Amino acid sequence: MLVEPQEATQEMLKDVHTEEYLLSVNESGTRLAEITEISAIALLPNSIVQHRLNRPMRVHVAGTILAVGMALQWGWSINLGGGMHHASYDRGGGWCVYDDWTLALRKLRRETGGAIRKAMLIDLDVHQGNGHARDKLHFKDEDLYILDLYNADLWPWDTAAKAATNCDLPMRTGTGDEEYLAMLDKGLHTAFSEFTPDIVLYNAGTDILIGDPLGRCRVSPDAVAKRDEMVFQAAHDAGVPICMALSGGYAKDSAGVISKCIEHVVQKFGLIQPSSKV
Repeated sequence: MLVEPQEATQEMLKDVHTEEYLLSVNESGTRLAEITEISAIALLPNSIVQHRLNRPMRVHVAGTILAVGMALQWGWSINLGGGMHHASYDRGGGWCVYDDWTLALRKLRRETGGAIRKAMLIDLDVHQGNGHARDKLHFKDEDLYILDLYNADLWPWDTAAKAATNCDLPMRTGTGDEEYLAMLDKGLHTAFSEFTPDIVLYNAGTDILIGDPLGRCRVSPDAVAKRDEMVFQAAHDAGVPICMALSGGYAKDSAGVISKCIEHVVQKFGLIQPSSKV
């Protein structure tokens, strides 16, 4: 089933983000130019910046919120976007304006009356997921477990965010298939032995791909598909729903790899039975 999201409203965004921060991204392109690191954006009329950049970011948020809810109904779901893991309650960065994972999780907990509370966020984008980690600290969220496997040689080098990461797995530039999958296998075993989630949130960046200009790793398309299979299998074995967001990916073949990975997940798992807690 393919469902198109609408757009996250300002009231929805205020559940996580401060009014001061929201004003800064709504009133001019200056803040968005800083977040995207494209200075020319600050020179454009704000109406264009809001329509072409900020509004699509809010659609990404709505997509993650919708997908998390659908995961409970269907066992698993994928937002064809989202995963903006560098944004936090009072700041953005690395092309991430809003923290869609925290927004979606807080809404999910309210709407299920607490039946779904304990969440495991598996972040496999090549960059450290500092945004949702900072929000975990800010909201004192003890029911969120974070596994983060990332290239420690790359930005953002956020030492404060590491304090919120339960299973911190830094790798190095040039990491290839065998080492990467071994690190993930060990991390998943550790995470599910330490924590029993009600739902898995999966940040599935493809910027680990060989040739990605921002990732600097050497992971093949086949290993990316295997990675996704391993994460979905872990959720399946735990009997909990899983929601995936695409996050980063900057190589020319990222779209094709993502398409094949999704096809593989569909063929492998079909419909995972949701948790009895739903």
